[in-house]
Amino acid sequence: MSHNDKVVECLQQLVALPSVNPEHTRDPEIANEFRVAEFLAEYLSGKGFQIEWDRATPERPNLIASYGPAAPVRTLLLEAHTDTVGVEGMVISPFDPRIENGRLHGRGSCDTKGPMAAALCALTPERLERLAQAGVRILFVGAFGEEKGNLGAERLVEQGVGADAAIILEPTDLNVVHAHKGALWVELTLSGELAHSSEPTKGLNAINAMADLLGWLQTRIAADCERHGDAALGSPTLNVGRIEGGMAINIVPHHCRVEIDRRIVPGESPDDFLQPLEQQLEQMKLEGRIRAYTLKIIKAGMPFITDPAAPLVCQLRQAIESSGRPAEVTTAAWYSDAGAFGMTCKEVVVFGPGSIAQAHTKDEYIDIEELIAGQQVLEQFLDAFAEPTS
Repeated sequence: MSHNDKVVECLQQLVALPSVNPEHTRDPEIANEFRVAEFLAEYLSGKGFQIEWDRATPERPNLIASYGPAAPVRTLLLEAHTDTVGVEGMVISPFDPRIENGRLHGRGSCDTKGPMAAALCALTPERLERLAQAGVRILFVGAFGEEKGNLGAERLVEQGVGADAAIILEPTDLNVVHAHKGALWVELTLSGELAHSSEPTKGLNAINAMADLLGWLQTRIAADCERHGDAALGSPTLNVGRIEGGMAINIVPHHCRVEIDRRIVPGESPDDFLQPLEQQLEQMKLEGRIRAYTLKIIKAGMPFITDPAAPLVCQLRQAIESSGRPAEVTTAAWYSDAGAFGMTCKEVVVFGPGSIAQAHTKDEYIDIEELIAGQQVLEQFLDAFAEPTS
């Protein structure tokens, strides 16, 4: 089997293993990440890695595989999430990896089993041994639950899993992503009082109160954009993604619920958004505009930023250029496990073959030529990482 055939076969094997995030499906035959985690354990143990398990549940484990000296000079973490989004509405067979017109189709082929396969196949026994002899310890992490809140990565970070340098494997068009915003997701429910719609003054309309609050939030985000901003990442953002409330057209609604996505830039914290919001809610309650409220944090992910002149960024950029491709160092609008691992790793980037435009799509695919190029770039990078640092 040729060098290129191996990465294609590896990706086909990964795609054939369903690992849909359980919040995206009710089908137990395709839900949860354990199948991919078990594949990684067998694959990496066959290359001499030591395998450790961190099991949130039997069906949803984190895998931590390590290779190299116990007292390393440097540590390098390669991380890929093991879950995918759901398959409803797909126009291809999601777990039957099909090659057509130079593309490999299937759920997860781009996000993020393609980048995962490229990294796995770059870790040849010979390369691993050179890295170990240079005092480098490799950690390969397969983390569950990225698609619904980065659960696995955050769990590992709480346990102190980190490294000197980390590559978070995601489809970036083979560009080096050195920063992205943080993501704060909240669920907010306002409670009013029921009444017949013919006598609305006898009730307390929770939808009207929510409309007032959303107007206040729009004013607040405009002010936040004036106060906060980052040269690389731009301004913070606010999106109301879901809203529901009321019981019937002829009843004054006694509840209204929204889900809000607030993107955070460096220099901000979740509390910079949450504290003024709670103060406003308390004021509305004091004024009698609502009876009560609940504020639930779904996710609080911090931004990450690595200096574009940092050694990790430069080494990866040079590896891309050595493969004959233009190297772009950029930022991303989306969120990834880099936000979590930025807390425990000195330098972090996001990198991998495939386009984010193909992630989560009804006919998800990755270009095989780019998949192979991704493996080659990672091989060049790992060879350079084995060289002594000045």
